[in-house]
Amino acid sequence: MIVICTNEVAGPTGYHKSVIQLANGLNSAGYPVAVLGFLGGGDVASRMLPLWPLDLEVPAYTLRTLPAKGGRLLHRNLHPELEGDLGALHYAFTADELAALRQLNAALTDQDTIVFTAPVQALAFQHALGGDERRPRTVLQIHGDYLHHVELWEPLMEARSVIDRLQTVADGLRTQFIPTFDEDDVVFIPNFPGEGSDHVERVEHEGVNIALPASFQHRKNQLDAVRALAKVEDESVRLTLWGNINPRNPYFVAVKELVDSLGLTERVHMPGFGTEHDVYSTADIVLMTSLSEGFPYPLLEAMYQSRPTVSYDFQFGPREAIEDGGSGYIIPMGDVDTLAERLSELAADDAKREQFGRRARERFDEHFSASAVTERYRRFFGAAEAHVDLAEVFGTEGTEPVAAEEVSHRLRRIGPRRIHQITVSSALHLHDVQVESRTSTVPAKVKAQKGSTRIEFESHDPAVVSYTTAPGSGDRHYLASTTADHRLEVLAHLRRDAAYGAGHPPVEDTLFATSGGTRALDGVNAVTRLARRAPSDISWKVRQLAMTAGSSVRARRELAGAEHATPDAPSASPTQSPESAEQDRTASAETLLSPSAEAVELSAPAGTSAITAAADGASSPARASSPAAVLGRLGAAAGGSAVRILTGLARAPSVPTRREIPRHPWFPVTSGVDSFGAPINATGGVEVSNAGTSERPTVSVRGEYDWVLLRDGASQRRVEAPWSYGEMFERICAAEREHGLFDLTTGEGTHVWELGRSALLIQLAEAAGLWGAASAVGTPVKAEYSGSKRVSAAPRARRVVFDYARRGQSGYRTAPFVDDSTLFVVQPDAEGYPGVDESNLVYPFAEFLDWKKDWRRRWSHLRVPEVDARPFEAALSEALGIRVDLGDHLRNRLAKFLAEREFWTPVFERVQPEEVLIASSHWWAGIAAAAQRSGARVSDIQYALTSHYAPSFWFGDRPHYGASRFYAWSDFWAARTNVYEEHVVVPRQQPELTAAIESPSTEEPRWDVCVISQPRVLRRILAFVQELVRERPELRVVIAPHPAQREIIPQELAAAGLEDVVHMAEQDTLTTITKSVMAVGTFSTSLWESAALGVPTYVIEVPGFEETLQDVESGLFRLARSPQDLVPFEVPQSRHAIFGNG
Repeated sequence: MIVICTNEVAGPTGYHKSVIQLANGLNSAGYPVAVLGFLGGGDVASRMLPLWPLDLEVPAYTLRTLPAKGGRLLHRNLHPELEGDLGALHYAFTADELAALRQLNAALTDQDTIVFTAPVQALAFQHALGGDERRPRTVLQIHGDYLHHVELWEPLMEARSVIDRLQTVADGLRTQFIPTFDEDDVVFIPNFPGEGSDHVERVEHEGVNIALPASFQHRKNQLDAVRALAKVEDESVRLTLWGNINPRNPYFVAVKELVDSLGLTERVHMPGFGTEHDVYSTADIVLMTSLSEGFPYPLLEAMYQSRPTVSYDFQFGPREAIEDGGSGYIIPMGDVDTLAERLSELAADDAKREQFGRRARERFDEHFSASAVTERYRRFFGAAEAHVDLAEVFGTEGTEPVAAEEVSHRLRRIGPRRIHQITVSSALHLHDVQVESRTSTVPAKVKAQKGSTRIEFESHDPAVVSYTTAPGSGDRHYLASTTADHRLEVLAHLRRDAAYGAGHPPVEDTLFATSGGTRALDGVNAVTRLARRAPSDISWKVRQLAMTAGSSVRARRELAGAEHATPDAPSASPTQSPESAEQDRTASAETLLSPSAEAVELSAPAGTSAITAAADGASSPARASSPAAVLGRLGAAAGGSAVRILTGLARAPSVPTRREIPRHPWFPVTSGVDSFGAPINATGGVEVSNAGTSERPTVSVRGEYDWVLLRDGASQRRVEAPWSYGEMFERICAAEREHGLFDLTTGEGTHVWELGRSALLIQLAEAAGLWGAASAVGTPVKAEYSGSKRVSAAPRARRVVFDYARRGQSGYRTAPFVDDSTLFVVQPDAEGYPGVDESNLVYPFAEFLDWKKDWRRRWSHLRVPEVDARPFEAALSEALGIRVDLGDHLRNRLAKFLAEREFWTPVFERVQPEEVLIASSHWWAGIAAAAQRSGARVSDIQYALTSHYAPSFWFGDRPHYGASRFYAWSDFWAARTNVYEEHVVVPRQQPELTAAIESPSTEEPRWDVCVISQPRVLRRILAFVQELVRERPELRVVIAPHPAQREIIPQELAAAGLEDVVHMAEQDTLTTITKSVMAVGTFSTSLWESAALGVPTYVIEVPGFEETLQDVESGLFRLARSPQDLVPFEVPQSRHAIFGNG
């Protein structure tokens, strides 16, 4: 058994990578391996998932949570017993951790090996053993210069007695440790190479890219790299600085400032941390400008990836890795001019770069390949020994006699004193109760009562409470602990009954909707009174200042004016009729501040200037504003500042939809793989994190997958969706009917379920892994408008059309409604509002977007009441068989609804439309409600396919908001929704589709199979394509990307190994289909376009394919369960009914 010790399992440096690659390499060589993290306070689970994937066969543990002596020392696992500093490194080890090291020593034999990777680990091991005999062999792996770093050399010397041998990662390091260690005991073995076995292909890019992968710190010396680039005259040569970015890191700031000062912002790119694929897919030259290293990984990676390297001649690594003039160049330290010359030379010579790259790979294969390194380790460690199950070694004995839910807490404050009262609601008699702070034992009063025990003690510092079940027993149990802010915690990892699901309340498998935004603000009335009182409060201060200046008469006049003044701020709302204003006032959820508190908002500098002006006003010349207006503005500034402060306090961080499963308190998740064979947390893959808290530990899973296999120190667990998309949809519809979810209202009478229902179905599908995250869909928009058009000033129009987001008014979806009496409201796209000019009836959405940013709206958002989500959560949890947590999803949708209704009601009362058309009206329920208020009919425009399984077009009951009429492309689509009272057929105005249907192409098809992409299930579609090209290599395959993903498809194809066998369509999807023999995809409107064209169309069975089932059953589509199913067939004549053609 080989136990590899590390300071922390997770981290962005070469040190962290080397630990993971060592574990993976030895595991591949047949050695039983475990990883043990030494450092970290509190719940270190968040630092247990490495950035580089750890093999599933390798368990990893953290010393912080291992229970020693059967759990009898868990109560001593908070306060350190051994503590100190080694340079900038602070270390602390508890009595339980030191005992765990002794227990590890006892569990191993002289045939096992402990590999220390830093001297602090050996120091702790030595301290833990004390006088005990050391059983396993030990090795200290050397990663850098010790001789000139006292914080490394001194602990090495102090722990010398527990270190048998040294292993250096660079040959030049060996001389530092001889003769302190015998020469034969100091062995050079390079690091195992990088995490990938595949050669990273270059992605096409302009110019020549120099890559420098290193963390931003002085020792990495990125400053010289920037200086050298400035001397490279060819401006097509660019530099990419890869590495974790902290904007507050002084060195990063220095690098960025140098880039700016040298005018290199267009030539230097700093994207953050990157994987090997990220770095080397665009790297033409690898650069290293470090001042010192152990043996940096980029030297190994560049050799493996056949990239030439230019490096300073630092210690240690370049002379071992680079053949100067053969595979790269070695530059004298600090010689920026020579560095720039060599970079310019290589950048200008493609052939030399290729030649150097080939030689670099040859050197790698000879000296640094996995097989070469493995052979060195075989000679070093000898034969592999038996595996030791450390989870079994650190098992606990006995149970916890007090349940977590039986412990409660009350804090009494008496002046500066803090008195804790802990009540244990159990008939168990607690004996020998101890309360221990970091430095002392705290006196405690213990009173046994009938059925409970009360423990009272005073402590300002965090304390641990423990007890025994019998007088004088040495078997002590952890009860609870207090925190620095005087809360009580019952930490799951300090209890002997720690298990999956531990916590109070117990952790359940849960689907979470998105959460975040602004919380409801308690005590709003009191804050409102404060804001309203601001003008008089500030006027008192003005009077005081004015009196000090000797201007008492002026001050009295200003006060008199202020007492009778009404601030004359312009409203941030569009013009409102008295009737609509009265309607808004009756809805308490959206009531804003009274007019006295809605004065002109001033920024902080303006407010300061106003106060200064008021204070100096006694002898000032006449001002444009009256004294009363100044005071009004001051009061408004105070009110606005209060809202900004309160908004900040009430803002909750945004958390995406996800699934959380129980985590074992002692064994965090350390690795995993998904159903596509990708390691967890790989770029574009499944995101996994050790989440929750020390009291309720969880694992968060997010992404597209069929299943995910997760590894922790105790087990491997498989996570998969409990149902298909269709089953989920049907169950939710049934719950809507059974529990009347559409009829449940807030206190103000809003039917809140339908406001967030469509979005929630998508989020639940995401949380369960059925679909990819919403962030994968859509392209950035330019929500800027500098023109004069405002919807609040729009003219009357018979009809108002809200165009689909980011589609533009010219799209075929709304083209039939363009006429001289129809006003269009359009969303921004990547170019802003290109369809808006001063002459047409097209208005931008911009005024509404700007209106929402006003501080009055933020105040209004704060006052939106919380929504009691419990009835909805209970109904969904029962229906889906898994706990559902809606968080503040419904409240956020309610706030959106109220804001839309408030803004658009006066707009519609001004424009007075007979009909308001909204593409997918259920996403904009507030706009629909505003239109209904003004007496307009609300209609929906078909923008995509409709089906029995579409979240926006099929419900378990009738909604209260939204459209009553549906403008459908044909009767074919109108029959597939249960939402509307009537439908009107308006054929799509898409001439290219009509022409292709009526006059099919007679040209020979260019492609055999056109794969129609869909963003939310892209990984599954690409998995099918991988199978397709493997089993049917004779077929010509093209993929037609979704417009939102066109830019990323080349990288996705490369990551899937498909870039050489699958083409990306250069033309639009419709045109590509017309040039193909067959099409295959899933729930995309393009599938029905394909069928309408008479092209044989297949459906891949991915989550959401249920939307196609009706047409699979009719024969319009066929299922592609395997690539062998793809054969041409005659598309039935029913295809002519899809869009009403023929």
